[in-house]
Amino acid sequence: MIKSVLDYLENTVELYGEKEAYIDENRTITFRELKMDAQKIATGILDDVNIGTPVVVYMDKCVECIEGFLGVSYTGAFYVPIDISMPYARVKLIMDTLDAKIVLTRESDEIPEEIKELCKVYYIEKLLNIQEINTEELARRKRQRIDTDPIYAIFTSGSTGVPKGVLVSQRSVINFTEWWCETFEFTQEEVFANQTPFYFDASVKDIYATLRCGATMYIVPKKLFSLPAQLVRFLNEKKINCIDWVPSVLCMIANFRTLEKVKPEYLKKVMFLGEVMPTKQFNIWRRALPDVKYANLYGPTEATGDCTYYKIEREFADDEPIPIGYACENTEVILLNENDCPVGEDEIGEICVRGCSLALGYYNNQEKTDEVFKENPLQKYYRERIYRTGDLGKYNQYGEIVFLSRKDSQVKHMGHRIELGEIETAVSSLEQVDRVCCMFDKDSQKIIAVYTGEIDAKEMTARLKDKLPRYMLPNIYNRVDDMPVNLNGKIDRAALQDKYINAKENRQDKR
Repeated sequence: MIKSVLDYLENTVELYGEKEAYIDENRTITFRELKMDAQKIATGILDDVNIGTPVVVYMDKCVECIEGFLGVSYTGAFYVPIDISMPYARVKLIMDTLDAKIVLTRESDEIPEEIKELCKVYYIEKLLNIQEINTEELARRKRQRIDTDPIYAIFTSGSTGVPKGVLVSQRSVINFTEWWCETFEFTQEEVFANQTPFYFDASVKDIYATLRCGATMYIVPKKLFSLPAQLVRFLNEKKINCIDWVPSVLCMIANFRTLEKVKPEYLKKVMFLGEVMPTKQFNIWRRALPDVKYANLYGPTEATGDCTYYKIEREFADDEPIPIGYACENTEVILLNENDCPVGEDEIGEICVRGCSLALGYYNNQEKTDEVFKENPLQKYYRERIYRTGDLGKYNQYGEIVFLSRKDSQVKHMGHRIELGEIETAVSSLEQVDRVCCMFDKDSQKIIAVYTGEIDAKEMTARLKDKLPRYMLPNIYNRVDDMPVNLNGKIDRAALQDKYINAKENRQDKR
């Protein structure tokens, strides 16, 4: 019986102990070395942690992070990843929520003095010098652990500006990892290229699929994600055959026409997640690499990463959205209308999720937990939780779920209820448009489109008239040289909202 991701590690050590597991710019570690190092780390911190308590892993993305994650798991505690690039103001809010007693870091990573005053700091380098592993206490903790114990907390942005710590159990990660590996037929031959930060839930897939299958995962240097040609050369040099990246990175490669100059020669599987993948840029990838298997993944951190998936096998026009597809195994996705009933044909509903993939809730934040982890309105006879994502979707003619927008992106304009995501799909399909983000200014009742590309507002409006009704045409266009992205690599909608709506300046009205 698999109760912990550590069962993955120990099983894989028996099969592929000497195989390269995780690789960064400075280190390569085998599965056997990883187990030994994780147990050393656990031994070093045992006296300061209990089952179900938080341990902050505060360092730049590296092999040592993964050693830290698994070391924490051996103690029965749960880890909280924080990158040293994260602004201290956000870190302080996270630390206040956690009330963590210890921090794992490296001597080479500079962490704020305030953190050192708040917590006991352990340096990975010193823990790895431990000579004797406390096998007796680790065995006792193993007997005590159960699969509903938390494995990690990942902090997402809160609507009030206070981060929320999504607490996820071992069971949820195991459930997800089993589906992920079986659905996409991962084996020990997989070579993953990790793109997302470790404080972003998408990284969980790379890390634990590698651990389960005895695969290999490269931690791609951050600098390469602004150098598309070098990034593709890296994929070729390391013989990467599977990537699961945010669309912003894939769009950068497409928009710079990198695939016309150098192609990823070893890629067999390409997945994207975290935000809408513009179909135009996807088609650029598909034309360049027609034999690759592609999939669109959707899901919130609160559902352990993904709750739906869509293997892309048919053709899509540039102005046609790619579905998010169907629920993952052992998960149900329900679209509920405003009356909390399942949607009818062509009706829009909120995407809700049920199953053991659901997070335990938000750590030390019962109020926010109760707002979105609700009782299933369709189950009248016993208590069952669902997670209300706040996203809107509908079924297409094939019975596939199509993501439309956030609930707060559904607006009423000129007497019509519209989804800003539909406008973004239409704008993205235009030639000479690279990326776009649409917003709605409630005060002026205007739709604002911020975009990168070479097309001007007048020409864009003329082309959009063939794709959108008049009431969905943007009223204001702002062309920018670069689309801002957040720490997770997705379009930073909050920054755009602050600049073009909250600040109410730097606008260019097309009329």
